[in-house]
Amino acid sequence: MEKLQAALARAREKRDGEGRPIRTQRGTMSQSRRMARAEALANRWDEIPMFTPSEKRMHEARIYSAEANTDAQYFDILRTKLLLEMRRNDWTRIAITSATAGCGKTTTACNLIAGFGRQLEDRGMLFDLDLRRPSVSKFFGAAPTASLADVFKGEVSYQEQAMRLHRNTAISMTTRVSTDPAQIILSSQTAEILDHVQADYQPDLMLFDMPPVLVSDETRGFLKLVDAVLIVASAESSTVAQVDEVEREVAQYSNVAGVVLNKCRFMDESYGYTY
Repeated sequence: MEKLQAALARAREKRDGEGRPIRTQRGTMSQSRRMARAEALANRWDEIPMFTPSEKRMHEARIYSAEANTDAQYFDILRTKLLLEMRRNDWTRIAITSATAGCGKTTTACNLIAGFGRQLEDRGMLFDLDLRRPSVSKFFGAAPTASLADVFKGEVSYQEQAMRLHRNTAISMTTRVSTDPAQIILSSQTAEILDHVQADYQPDLMLFDMPPVLVSDETRGFLKLVDAVLIVASAESSTVAQVDEVEREVAQYSNVAGVVLNKCRFMDESYGYTY
């Protein structure tokens, strides 16, 4: 019996001794791979060139969210509410649209990406997909060497075309008006390229500034490629019927993240919170 117990003890010691190094080695290799992937991802982001818009240009375009201030507080609230919804629903791709032109969807999109740059642990991207009336480039006063449509046509890479506003935010701007934007936006190649960009850069947010729903067809076709849609309504021009119609259109293909009421000039002074 004693010999049997001694043999079992030696066997256990041998098994435990052989097992520990293997587990340690595997853990070390796994951690090493994670670190290498994180470094490669950071390097890919660093390869996107930076641009610095002037403070004057930003204020002229009503982009206030790059810094924490009183003018930015409502965009900051919107950013935080959107982030919470995204995390709760596991969303990454958010489209911003409106019923008609002039509601402020591009201003909202630019302020969201500018404010997102202050969330240092997250990465965000903005794509100007309003190919009929592109304006993100004008808002930021930037002129990339190529247009976003060139990326979708496979003529340049995303890295060559995009520009970083912050270390953690990139903007892909459209600099030329497209005569047939639906041909570009609805192509299978566009969907594939967006998938590649998402896989390569792993953004927490992909924001798409889209054309108004009721004046073109390309937004409807693109909705199936996003997780949710933020609808911007103008207090001075959008009607309840128009907003309802856009909500119905969106709900057929995606999720409604919410409705933003813009240009509301008659708020009580007690509403909100000042710094």
